[in-house]
Parts: sequence; C-alpha cells; structure tokens
Amino acid sequence: MDDVERAFRELQFKTAYLEKKGNEFQDWFATIMEKRFPGDFIRVRPWGKAGDRKNDGYVRSKRWLFQVYAPNDMSAKAALAKIDEDYTGALPCWQEYFDTWIFMHNSKLGLGPDVAAKLVELDGAGPPAVVAWGFEELRRIVFELKVAELASLFGPVPQKRDIVNLGLESLSPVLDHISAMEPSLEPDLRPPPADKIDRNMLSEHVAILLKAGMTRVDLVRKYFRVQPGRRDEIAESFRHRYDEVRSDSLSPDETFAALQRHAAGDGVPSPSRQSAALAVLAFFFEECDIFEREGVQGGTA
Repeated sequence: MDDVERAFRELQFKTAYLEKKGNEFQDWFATIMEKRFPGDFIRVRPWGKAGDRKNDGYVRSKRWLFQVYAPNDMSAKAALAKIDEDYTGALPCWQEYFDTWIFMHNSKLGLGPDVAAKLVELDGAGPPAVVAWGFEELRRIVFELKVAELASLFGPVPQKRDIVNLGLESLSPVLDHISAMEPSLEPDLRPPPADKIDRNMLSEHVAILLKAGMTRVDLVRKYFRVQPGRRDEIAESFRHRYDEVRSDSLSPDETFAALQRHAAGDGVPSPSRQSAALAVLAFFFEECDIFEREGVQGGTA
C-alpha cells in the first residue's frame, strides 16, 4: 500500500482503538484475531450458567488465551480483583491448552502501577506466562493483515492515485454536504504558521494525509472561485464542528478523524469522496479555519 493508504489505515486503527469501549472493543478485537488467524483463533462468548469460563479468545497454534479488559474504567482495587478471578478461574478449565495468558487492554496511556505489578507477579509465579497486550501489540497484528482484510475491517480508503485523479465532480457533493450543516463563530483571517502540524501535536500519519490533501487544494480554490458565497458558510461549519469535538477533550488525531467524518458524511464513503474530504480539510487547515495557531489542544496524538 502507498503512504496515503497506510496513513488512512493507521488513523482508522488509532481512532477505533481509542473510541471502542467494553463489549464493542472485545468484539472488535475478536474480529481482528479471526481475520489474522482464520480457522485458528476461537472467539468465546458466555453461554448459560457456564459463562465463558474466563476465556475471551484462544489461538490454538500459539497456545494463547486472552482476557479483554478496560482498566481505565475500573478502580485499581476492582481491576486487581478481576485479574485474580479471571486468571485463577482459567487454570482449571484451560491450563492444559495454553502456555500464555494475555491481558488484552484498551488503554492507550498504559497500565497503572498496581495492575502492572500484579501481571509481573503472576508471570513470575507461572507457568503459564502472563503478558500484557495494548495499543502497539494489537496494531502490529492489524498491519499483518492483507489489504483485502483491512478493507473488510475498516472499509475502503483512497490511494495516492485517487487524490491525483480527484475532480470537481467528486468535490462538489462534499462541499454541498458540509454547507448544509450548522455554522458558528467569526472567521479568523490571519495566515497559518509554518509549524502548525507540530503545534497541534498531530501524528506523522495525519501529516501525510494533510500533505496529500494539499496537492489538490488548488481544486478547492477553483471551486470557491466559481461558488464564492460557499466558502464562508463551509468554513463556519468546520469551525463549529471543531469546537464541538474539542469540548469532548479528544486527542488531536481523534479530532482530525472526527473532522474527516464531518466532511465525508455518514456511512462508508467511497475513496473518491474521502479524497475530496481530505482536500477540503487541507484547504481549511491551511487557511487556519480549523486547529490552533499557537499552543496545543488537550489530549495526546
């Protein structure tokens, strides 16, 4: 895949990892593992009084047994009690089938010291081995998937050639969609600083996407020369959505992803529509209608 497609996929993964909670995250994790280990990973769900017998998924060839957690949603005391319960509960049911017990969590910021110490303690008392999987471990599994499997997991995304081939016929529906949304605030007409990406703590993947979108900003300007009254209403729609997203304390990359969805619309947008949305986002980023001129917004990239 080219660098634009890869950047789209990286941002999709990061956004999904940060946004999915509880059962939705567990379901998503199981779907990823089924795609990566077809016929080898077993998705386990609670069944009657037996429950899931402390098994949220199992890879036969690797002898891995997973328990999926959301440690940020629990107190340290509750998390430690659940780890003890799940680990000791898995042993009588599954011990002969697994060599590694994996604590799969959805905390991008890492684990608290009490939880980390508990996992080290259990690993030292093994076998079985006890390890933690988080953002980077699951990301590596995802990017071992073939292109077709990534598309089935996340939907289609544009490649560099889609952006190069972008035409006004694809741009117009995106701008029509945005202009129909609620406007807000007065425009800020100062020129953008050269280091705006760094100031806003946007990741290298977002930087790649913005740079790709910049290659077709000329097309957006051409559109606004033909439709001069549309520029301000669309800018206000973006600023309004940007302020809404910032009030939710999302990270910079999550904010960018939310603005992508705002531009492209609901559902699964086509590569050409996503390319158009990216060009429009790049235009308003360059014009300083969205993201900060100085300092950074809340959260981490």
